Amino acid sequence: MSMIFLLRASHANEFELQNYVGIAQKLGITIISSHHPLTPISLPHQELWSPTDLPIFLFRRQLLNRAIGGEQWLLGLEKLFLHERNHVLIHDYTIIHTAETYTPYTHQAVKLRKRGLINKLVCTCWETIPHANEKFARLRKWKREAYQYIDLFHTPTLRAKQALVSEGVDPAKITLIPYGVDLSKFKPSKTQAKHHKPVVIMVARPVREKGIEIFRVLASDLRNIADFRLVSHTHYAAMPAIYRSADIFFLPSQTTPTWEEQYGMSLIEAMASGLPIVTTESGAIPEVVGGAGLLSDPTDFTHLKSDLTRLISSSVMRAKYADLSLARASKLYDSRKVAMQLAQLYC
Repeated sequence: MSMIFLLRASHANEFELQNYVGIAQKLGITIISSHHPLTPISLPHQELWSPTDLPIFLFRRQLLNRAIGGEQWLLGLEKLFLHERNHVLIHDYTIIHTAETYTPYTHQAVKLRKRGLINKLVCTCWETIPHANEKFARLRKWKREAYQYIDLFHTPTLRAKQALVSEGVDPAKITLIPYGVDLSKFKPSKTQAKHHKPVVIMVARPVREKGIEIFRVLASDLRNIADFRLVSHTHYAAMPAIYRSADIFFLPSQTTPTWEEQYGMSLIEAMASGLPIVTTESGAIPEVVGGAGLLSDPTDFTHLKSDLTRLISSSVMRAKYADLSLARASKLYDSRKVAMQLAQLYC
């Protein structure tokens, strides 16, 4: 019998965890989160105190990064783990599945693996920029230790796998499995939209790297031919209906020296909802969307505006890309199928 713990601290969210619904009970998976995870968690989970649970104060993240290596510690993790372990048979197989090589909770898991207190350590890595998050010597040390003691790496994209390989990780230790969504929830509207003007939605944090400034400019420039809606900080259970209320999905993600789009779960949700997509070639987006959307260079505003304008103006074009979106989601991003692949990480 195995015990599997997914460490996510405040990063825990339903976007990712819906991919484990089909195997959580069968495999005995428990999510370890902070007291304030990114979204409510429906799977079996245990909450531990974390610096992320502290009240927000000025420069909190920067101060904690310098002082203790970050916010994402799980206080009492070792005590909880040893308590759980003392209540199971000695031959039980214990696995910890963490995320990113530089997070404090991964460092905690690495120490447990180093001491031989767990049987296997798995790490999901989204990061697509090689040698990112190495500003401090502490983080560089943590990453080197992680490479040594993590038994298996999981990446949702080839781009993330290549980033790990460029950092010296053996390709044979990396498994590529894209995350998906629940296609029984994220699905096209049964009735064709009859909006006077096509509804264009952007589902993202309203920040520069996600293209919020571009969104606002185009929402103003094209307001006579389309209705633009920004969706952020919305309860996840409400999202399927929001996608079904739209005609076009728009994500003008930008690339900076320290950030690019690592995956874009909203792109998967939009495809599953049968929405035509206009986006950019930032990071892993071309790999995720493939030929199912209209993509342009993040710096080419004219091309991006042209793509969006053409899609707004042509119902035939929208129908074509809606079909391409839905087909790609059905083929690659069904969370039920993904769950069966993820189960192999724990063998």
